[in-house]
Amino acid sequence: GNVHYIDDNDKQYRKILIASQAGNPLNRHTLPETPFRTTDEMIDCFRFLGEEKAKEIVVTNTQKLASQLEAISPIKSGLFAPTIEGAEEEMRELCYTKAKEIYGDPLPKIVTDRLEKELKSIIGNGFAVIYLISHKLVKKSLEDGYLVGSRGSVGSSFVATMTEITEVNPLVPHYVCPKCKHSEFITDGSYASGYDLPDKECPECGTMLKKDGQDIPFETFLGFKGDKVPDIDLNFSGIYQPRAHNYTKELFGEDYV
Repeated sequence: GNVHYIDDNDKQYRKILIASQAGNPLNRHTLPETPFRTTDEMIDCFRFLGEEKAKEIVVTNTQKLASQLEAISPIKSGLFAPTIEGAEEEMRELCYTKAKEIYGDPLPKIVTDRLEKELKSIIGNGFAVIYLISHKLVKKSLEDGYLVGSRGSVGSSFVATMTEITEVNPLVPHYVCPKCKHSEFITDGSYASGYDLPDKECPECGTMLKKDGQDIPFETFLGFKGDKVPDIDLNFSGIYQPRAHNYTKELFGEDYV
């Protein structure tokens, strides 16, 4: 079919493209009609050879040729994340250690449920190492005195919050006591952001409660099936970027960065 465009009206785009190429010999001729043609349209083009020969050229021979071709791709299919030994266990441990630091032990059910839901997707799809890399880079930058800004939808991942990749907390709006770990979660939708909650003292110890939670579903980040490859965007200080780059060399070796 010598197809150059799908629909007849796309010919105009091809004319513009060719006209922009000064040395293109096609500029000296009227462009042939080369849209995508259906099987029936192709048979019509070859009908002058007779019905049988037209069908042989258009259907039989093209299928015969196609059956001899093997499907190949220039790139491997699937996820080829780098490897860090024990990444899955380390991610789980980091999450639960931080969560207990904030919400106490035993953890409130709403916290455990969210962690387990996310970890099941992250670990099950082989994404743990992607989170762990980000965690290590952010941790190193913070230790060296440079703040890191996360941007985009990573703020909808509570695992990213618990591993300090992002400061956004995607749980429902809630209070948590920094001293005794008492917590109250607002699940009736009356507040969209924890920052809007009224100030309140802890009913257990009288400490001023911390207000947090932005009510963002995890699906915003990894999709409804939890299988989208995580795109963790991090803004490092301009001054610190070369050091962050060099640290990835320490983590993986210069040849693998």
